[in-house]
Amino acid sequence: MKPFRLSRRAVLRGLGGAALALPFLEAMGCSRQSAPASEEMGRAAFGAEFPKRLVILYTPNGTVPPDFWPSSSQFQNGEELSPILAPLKDHNEDLLVLGNVSALSAMKGPGDAHQKGTGQCLTARAMQEGDFPGDAGLSCGWADGISVDQEIASHIGTKNKFPSIELGVLVYGANVGARIAYRGPAQPLPPENSPYAAFDRIFSDMSVSPADATRKTAQRRAVLDKVASDYDRLRRRLGAADREKLDGHLASVEEIASRLDRGVTSTSPSCAEPELTPDIDADRVANMPEITRLHLDLIAMALTCDLTRVATLQFTNSATTKVLSFIDPDITEGHHPMAHNGYADPVNRARLTKISAFYAKQVAYLIAKLKSIPEGNGSVFDNTVIFWTNEHADGNHLRQNIPYVLAGSAGGHFKTGRYVTQARQVGHNNLLLSLMHAMGVDAESFGDPNYCTGPLTGLTS
Repeated sequence: MKPFRLSRRAVLRGLGGAALALPFLEAMGCSRQSAPASEEMGRAAFGAEFPKRLVILYTPNGTVPPDFWPSSSQFQNGEELSPILAPLKDHNEDLLVLGNVSALSAMKGPGDAHQKGTGQCLTARAMQEGDFPGDAGLSCGWADGISVDQEIASHIGTKNKFPSIELGVLVYGANVGARIAYRGPAQPLPPENSPYAAFDRIFSDMSVSPADATRKTAQRRAVLDKVASDYDRLRRRLGAADREKLDGHLASVEEIASRLDRGVTSTSPSCAEPELTPDIDADRVANMPEITRLHLDLIAMALTCDLTRVATLQFTNSATTKVLSFIDPDITEGHHPMAHNGYADPVNRARLTKISAFYAKQVAYLIAKLKSIPEGNGSVFDNTVIFWTNEHADGNHLRQNIPYVLAGSAGGHFKTGRYVTQARQVGHNNLLLSLMHAMGVDAESFGDPNYCTGPLTGLTS
């Protein structure tokens, strides 16, 4: 009897055109068992038949260097590398902390420090002249080149439903500080702040009316309900391993939809039941943890379903004045002014360290989420690299030795579990070029060629 086979582009289909993407299944010919014997030698947890993925997480206002940099060069899981990296201790062996890498291209050109830091974060090229006013009265235009995520997406994402997805947490306005992704010179891509809009765009083929919030919730549920019969038919034809994976996939989708429908819960006396819609307010700072988790779950699902292979998540604008008191009630000042106050004051240092550690906790969450999703002989994380980036090294606009972190080996390309310091200061162009090579993009340079001397040394061996 001819074995049952599914296309890798197969989806669950239901009434009214509802469609839901599937994870990789053995019935698609993606399993370790279905591969030729010659391909099984030395494969370990990585599979050449599975795509590589890139996730970029941007956080602003630098870090607290004494509380960030590791005390050792070789990492073991469970070891607390530093106060800021402590939330990642269960994943230390998956990390590459990069020292002596600086945003050299952001030392020149128009704009203030935050504009340069944000605009060149992923483009590594001087800003254009323009009239976006900066904090110091300086001004600039948009970034003057393609960002690395879009360059990579143009090579590996052309056959996906979404070549890339751009999400944001509390990102506001159409200005340089609110954009990290660029399709080309002066072509910024706005991030989507609402996990509801992101869910509807990524996982539903149905038309959603923004004017009808109640209908949005019903339509999210309808996608799941209307594919139920197709799900039952498919499940009966799958093997045990595929049935388990399919059940887990649908449960994950239902869990996200349920969380989106759940609404706001708070013990604050100022909290009032929202009108007309149960949606969590994506503009409310107190909701930042839940909004972040929803976005990270959506990214994980989009990667798993191969709807995209490249995703960016921007945490707030650069120079944000948002007060992150949900981390600690003693935080009563905006992140940007706190960062400018520096870390000489022990109280301010402790608060800034907690903010950076909060971001590290989100990186840890995404790692754990991707590790929990089986893929071949390993997990989705095995074929992924997460790039945690920042616009500055500290709150006073230092752009030397920026706290760059990679998590994941991109299918075995990077040798992780280490703190790797370059022998001399190099431009972050080299780091972005290294990411391109890890994703299989053959290039000799990226960004301003004056600051690109080749990929970073020591990351692959």
